[in-house]
Amino acid sequence: MKAVRARVSPEFMVIYRISSIDLMDGGMTGEEVAELARRVEAAGADMINTGIGWHESSVPTMAAPVPRAAWIDAIRNVKRAVGIPVMASNRINAPDVAEEIIASGAADLVSMARPLLADPEFARKTRENRADEINTCIACNQACLDRIFTDRVATCLVNPRAGREIEFDDSKTTAPKHFAVVGGGLPAWPLRSMPRSVVIGSPCSRQAISSVAN
Repeated sequence: MKAVRARVSPEFMVIYRISSIDLMDGGMTGEEVAELARRVEAAGADMINTGIGWHESSVPTMAAPVPRAAWIDAIRNVKRAVGIPVMASNRINAPDVAEEIIASGAADLVSMARPLLADPEFARKTRENRADEINTCIACNQACLDRIFTDRVATCLVNPRAGREIEFDDSKTTAPKHFAVVGGGLPAWPLRSMPRSVVIGSPCSRQAISSVAN
């Protein structure tokens, strides 16, 4: 950290990322993480960006079963240890969750990655009070992390444009077609409003769709 700070101008922002909780046998304790944060600040960092755990950890950190903002207490531990801004991350995929984190004082900023693959217009829609239109990341990891870890291009299960933006044509088709979606579970719910689509699903699927719609 000191070497980087010495090589850049005072106006150049240096952000240091640390794991706010290791989730590994023999990993750092909360106090050790706080001490690391203090030393990073003393060495000249302008901001700390927090991560959660390690890929080698057997504890899920950002999969769908993990509650939103589940690791906020670990991030708050870092925030309390330093005077520079602290950025929160991991399982934060909705504007209201991010707002709650900042309002609580647990962090000064929130960083997102997968939610922006799901919807590149996330920030714009939030700013324009259109959060209900955000295409929400479902934390499946199937098309982003799973692909990266196997040396493939990342994309998104709920946004197939991600990583292929220049391959899509937004112009209207000159040859519209009728189509059916067989297996009308929750993913097919938005298709109900399309004029040329038919959703065929089990009673259970239709009941789930009705519950979400209401």
